[in-house]
Amino acid sequence: MIFSITEEMKKIPDLVINNWNSVTYYELVQKISLLIGKRLLWTVEEWSMLTDYHRELLMAVASKVQTDRKFERMVSAQGMPVTISIQDCDLVLLIAIQPFKFRKLMRESENWNSLANDRFIKLMLINPLQKDTKKIPPHFSLPLLTQPLPHFVPNRDIMELLEQHLTRSRAELATIRYMNAWCSLNGGIQFTEADGLAFKVLYGPYLELYNMMILSSDPDREESFHTGPFRIIEYFTNRWNDEVTIYDMEKHFHMSSEELRDVSQSSLYRHLRLLKGKGIIRNNSPTWSLAPKYRDYFERYKENWS
Repeated sequence: MIFSITEEMKKIPDLVINNWNSVTYYELVQKISLLIGKRLLWTVEEWSMLTDYHRELLMAVASKVQTDRKFERMVSAQGMPVTISIQDCDLVLLIAIQPFKFRKLMRESENWNSLANDRFIKLMLINPLQKDTKKIPPHFSLPLLTQPLPHFVPNRDIMELLEQHLTRSRAELATIRYMNAWCSLNGGIQFTEADGLAFKVLYGPYLELYNMMILSSDPDREESFHTGPFRIIEYFTNRWNDEVTIYDMEKHFHMSSEELRDVSQSSLYRHLRLLKGKGIIRNNSPTWSLAPKYRDYFERYKENWS
């Protein structure tokens, strides 16, 4: 998906795209060296490709550019002093990461945790059309972009969702940028309340999931990600119109050992109770299913996009 997005975005003026499978100062010199007044799109198609050093360096440079819109560093390349200079640039960073690796990242990287709450929107990817995964990347087509009137007041429906991922000031900025981008893509002049409501209806279930999957037991400790409940959500969304039993879930997660059945069922019930408390699934006794809110969402999605 990241590949498809970046391919179509190459037509946007003053946009510089870089994909990072590793990040060193030497590679920054080779790929960037000097950039002034550009829009930057950096992508990481697979987080596990980066070593710990690459990850920390990428986040350090990215956070500096996102905060100050600039980054400068004198480095040595082939024995010669070279300057990396990024000036007056806006940066968007797209990272694809698996749930288990994301949980590990939250546990081990202080740099990530300081950045994530202020600079990243964490989008939980699920398959709402319930179709088989395609072997070829999806194709995105950008229309002819227009120049809308600038917006200065953030839409409250979008703000409500983005504040679950960003600080209020950055959520306001992100909301206004989205409003301008929406009008540019759709040829509109003014972003309306109906546009904001459409955003909430379409993206709300995705953006709300992240906040529900975060676990914190102590204000002194870093937050953690509920990997187990998220995998169960994926399981239910692939069977969004079905009712399933605890034995179906045991079989799917390879937990059906007779010797460990009590332990496995106890673990599953613990995750199911958490998801039930958050209003994501419901207990029909003896079966479980997605809550009506999410079942209705998938039904509407299929009607409009199938």
